[in-house]
Amino acid sequence: MQMRNNKGEVVAEQNVGITKEGNVVSTNTMYDNGQPVVQNISVRDTQGNVRSESILGGKLLP
Repeated sequence: MQMRNNKGEVVAEQNVGITKEGNVVSTNTMYDNGQPVVQNISVRDTQGNVRSESILGGKLLP
């Protein structure tokens, strides 16, 4: 899902995917002038454990 400002530019993007093992991977990316500024990545395993990581100044996952 993409969030856009009044000019139609993408300012944020959220993606969710499920791996073959059943883990849920969600990413939330914030943009400024079309360039990724920060990306938060969360992974929830089948036991309910959650790992999170933030990437500043770029984008690691689509």
